[in-house]
Amino acid sequence: MADSERTLMCTYLSVVLLVGLALNGLHRWSWADLVAALAIAVVAVREGRDACCATCGPGPRATRGRDQRT
Repeated sequence: MADSERTLMCTYLSVVLLVGLALNGLHRWSWADLVAALAIAVVAVREGRDACCATCGPGPRATRGRDQRT
């Protein structure tokens, strides 16, 4: 299941890149590259954060607001 999720994520990132390049090439919208790059950066940061949280466990924010009695 994890491999299929990674493949799907790579597909989405490739589509975003190709759309940005196509818009820049066909319509001369230079800002399309910037938007595509920002979208890819957001996804990369989110994936990195999720991977870090999966290996390190939940941080202090995970217990915020919960009853601390043991």
